[in-house]
Amino acid sequence: MHIKNYDRHTHRALERLPPELGVRGRTQRLVEAAECVGLVRALRPLHDRWRASLTVLAYHRIMPTNSLDAYPFDPELISTTPQQFEWQMQYIRRYLNPVSLKRVIAHLDGEAPLHGSAIAVTFDDGFSDTYRYAFPILKRYSIPATVFVTTGYVDSGEPFWFELAAYLVLRVEPGALKIAQSGRAFPSGPAMSERRQSLRQLQDILKSLPNTQRTAIISGWVRQFVTQIEHGAVDLNRPISWAQVGEMAAAGIDFGSHSVTHPNLAQLGDADLLWELTESKRVLEERLQCAISTLAYPIGTPSAFNKRVVAAAERAGFRLAVSYVSGSNPLEKLDRFELRRHGIGLETTKSYFRALTTLPAWVG
Repeated sequence: MHIKNYDRHTHRALERLPPELGVRGRTQRLVEAAECVGLVRALRPLHDRWRASLTVLAYHRIMPTNSLDAYPFDPELISTTPQQFEWQMQYIRRYLNPVSLKRVIAHLDGEAPLHGSAIAVTFDDGFSDTYRYAFPILKRYSIPATVFVTTGYVDSGEPFWFELAAYLVLRVEPGALKIAQSGRAFPSGPAMSERRQSLRQLQDILKSLPNTQRTAIISGWVRQFVTQIEHGAVDLNRPISWAQVGEMAAAGIDFGSHSVTHPNLAQLGDADLLWELTESKRVLEERLQCAISTLAYPIGTPSAFNKRVVAAAERAGFRLAVSYVSGSNPLEKLDRFELRRHGIGLETTKSYFRALTTLPAWVG
């Protein structure tokens, strides 16, 4: 495989967050200062006594990289490097109580109460790097995890629609990607900073469109710019395969639904909404020969799921669902179909990770 300007043979863990991904917020800096002087771990008993919480971590991609400017897809989907991920799992195994989402369901059913240090690890979408990089580390440290897969992409060899949009906006001429529904054209300029900003704006628009419109737009772009798409890039963006899913499941990794096509569920009509949920659940159960009880709402922000979506999830037979709304989950009042998660990103330093997982109710 060859990707222009991408040196896959000299990957190194990131030592510093590149400027284009943003400056750490005031909260993170304060938390890191407290962690450095030993306050975080000292406060843990008080935290658990006052507000014991379930922490759910959300990862997307685990990727080694040394040049985000040369990375041909969306760098914000890279949650961390393999080296950092291994450190995070070591920390969880040593200091916390890693649990599966099945264990969370048992807690909600009154069968086995959780403790204050409970933490669950989850992955969204179903990229092949979850198998390649995360899976060996999860096995090494016996960390239970749930992978939410978008079943329509498994074994397809095709990039996810949002990654394909990212690939194009980072490469085509300024203004080449037109969206008639909004009257906008992307990218706004040739500079990488302009392209990154355009990517965020473009994806916000695409996520707000009905599934059929978004699919038609991206398919049109692919036909228009087919000569600019390097097929080798698919290897870097390949979804997980059913063989990999089976191997991970046999080793104890749980799987949940992330829909069939990764739409904005709140934008769908009732019939399409129920199909996305029931069909993804059916396919996973048929492949894995076990009940699938968990769901991660695609996109996962408040605009992507509502009471109607939650009701459909219940009707489809799910017993627990997670969002992408940031925050911890107080054990005394867990919301079975709206569990919050902390998204892990390249900007998540070791100090902040320690504080986030040790004092989730106060930090998150």
